[in-house]
Amino acid sequence: MEINGVIVPSLTFFDENQNINNEVQSLLIKHLLINGADAILLLSLIGEGLLFSDDIEQTYNLIDLTYEATGKKTPILLNILGNDEENRISKLNEFGKKYSNLAFVLPPPLYKKYSSSELISYFENIFSSINIKNPIILHNNPIKFHENELTPEIVTKVREFSNMRGLIDDFENINYAKFYSSIISDKFSIFCSNEGNFQKYFQIVPPEHHKTSGIVPSISNLVNLCSKIYYCALEEKLLELHQYQDDLNDLHTKIYDPKIDLGKVRRGLKYAFLYLYKDILSTPLKYNYNISPELQRDLDDITIGRINATINYLINQKYIYKLYSLGKQQIYQLNDIIKIFSDVKVLLNQGKIKKIIGPYSANFNTIYRVNFEKSKILFRFRTSEYFRSEEMIKEKLIFPLLDGTINSSVSNFREIIKPFLRSNKGEYIFKENKPPIIPVSNLLYYDETKEKIPYNFSIQEYIRGKSLNEILGESMNFSKSKFLNLFYNIGDILGKVHSIEFNYFQETLYDIAKEGTDNWLDIFEPQLHIEIQELRRNKFDIDKELSKYFKEHESLIMDDQTPVLIHNDFQLTNIIGKEESGKINITGIIDFDDWSIGVKAQDFVKLYFLTFNVINNPDILNSFLSGYKNHHTIEPDFDNKIKLYTAFWLLRMLNYESLKKENEKPLISRSYSNETAYYLEELKKIISN
Repeated sequence: MEINGVIVPSLTFFDENQNINNEVQSLLIKHLLINGADAILLLSLIGEGLLFSDDIEQTYNLIDLTYEATGKKTPILLNILGNDEENRISKLNEFGKKYSNLAFVLPPPLYKKYSSSELISYFENIFSSINIKNPIILHNNPIKFHENELTPEIVTKVREFSNMRGLIDDFENINYAKFYSSIISDKFSIFCSNEGNFQKYFQIVPPEHHKTSGIVPSISNLVNLCSKIYYCALEEKLLELHQYQDDLNDLHTKIYDPKIDLGKVRRGLKYAFLYLYKDILSTPLKYNYNISPELQRDLDDITIGRINATINYLINQKYIYKLYSLGKQQIYQLNDIIKIFSDVKVLLNQGKIKKIIGPYSANFNTIYRVNFEKSKILFRFRTSEYFRSEEMIKEKLIFPLLDGTINSSVSNFREIIKPFLRSNKGEYIFKENKPPIIPVSNLLYYDETKEKIPYNFSIQEYIRGKSLNEILGESMNFSKSKFLNLFYNIGDILGKVHSIEFNYFQETLYDIAKEGTDNWLDIFEPQLHIEIQELRRNKFDIDKELSKYFKEHESLIMDDQTPVLIHNDFQLTNIIGKEESGKINITGIIDFDDWSIGVKAQDFVKLYFLTFNVINNPDILNSFLSGYKNHHTIEPDFDNKIKLYTAFWLLRMLNYESLKKENEKPLISRSYSNETAYYLEELKKIISN
């Protein structure tokens, strides 16, 4: 393969045991490719070459992983570091025989100063002793390699060997640079490694040789700017080349960590890359952020803030092309996504994609906001590892209930709902003369076939505004009339949802067309039993007290015999609002994952626990209840019912947190998380009173 253009010295991600992190490393390689890498250099100095140079098995793993991620379509170079001639000869022969397409980079000795004549003998001995045909490129950087400088005399002498195919140089010595540029040919290439000298390098190298030469930028682990620089050199666009060089110089102060010079490139780039893909990676950022131990240091808050802001700016400027994930294994480029959904009719008249934002954080889904020329749309993909039983887009069943297309209490309801249940592709657009009883967005398209991608997905209109959790978080005074009106409207919306009654209970909405039960205890008791058994398995010591609590309050469960539609995750995070003219208008209700047929008190749990108990403002609570009373009567023991279902929710959260713990990496502590300890303490408070 021809080696030219942008050679990226790849970072190497590894854990605290110095095992390469295959997930992050594979993602990095794919990121390099979409951001313009023409070749990839492994185990350079910024790629932890010193740390892994003698670990043959890890090096094999890294090479194999890189070939797999590139599809063997991109040249790969391996840096061979060291002092001992025999050791380097052995490595060249071993890796060259195993990987016939692998190229090598060979720097001077690392720990000992040699004279020019000694360096000539050193390299001649290596080149004459190897029995492979792989191309080898020398690397001149006296500062990094114990002041061993590869002069034109040395390079000319070593060029006599057929394996010797080029030189990486910092282009600081203008006379050396002019000489090297004069001997470029189809068998000898020159590459500039100093990011500050790229413009100067392309001015020295004759234009006819730009296609057989290139640059070696560390910053290309993150951005595509150097690919743009190389393109400008090929097209002889000198003004743009100058501008891109200025932008590149500016990035060094914003991305690299300046506090300590040694390791600053690695620290800055590793953090920046992990921040860019923090929502895709399965392990938290802090467990991947390792560099050679002697260079390790935590970034300060100012540096972190600067890098975060720079990343967002670079994405907007299209100096970073980002990969997108559906689940943890499926990684897509923007062009892939456009191709996958190119036949969805509702998208064809939206114009070109301008921006993809996300993934948004969600427990069970991967969510992206896509800005088209004419509209903004949400893509929602069911990708959870913990909620595999959900094989349905629930909106297709809920929306016909919200606008009255289907009457949930008629005797033949089960037959009416079956066509909706069976459909695995479609849409649900509300008509102007038949709006839903609560504000929700149109379901523009849904697909449960898993033909395009291995997940159920839906496409919905984007609801403008912010979650009420964000809006209320910006205020300290909840006594204002706008907040009283807001909570009155929240209560009114919940009351409207609970006005949709059914003739029977079901364990899940998926069973809506099956025969149900008119006894709520038949549904609740088995669920409670499963959760308590799981609690016992997780070795929480309150299972007996919990069983006793629910048994003593069984009358509250048996008293609830009216099946209603419930949101089951009704909290401020899932209510979108927009503040206009001194009012907060509710623009949409979101998150249909947990909607089911249950009892009214279940839907009060999260508002009480997460909002009313925290705000502790009786006016706000009374305003909410007034809105709800437009549709329903509040019974005297309703607060006790809310407390009981709060205990059940806390029980489920304890078990859910334990399930997540089991699936995390072994290096993460198995002790209680802060969330687990909090849920456990709150549950104990309820059952002890």
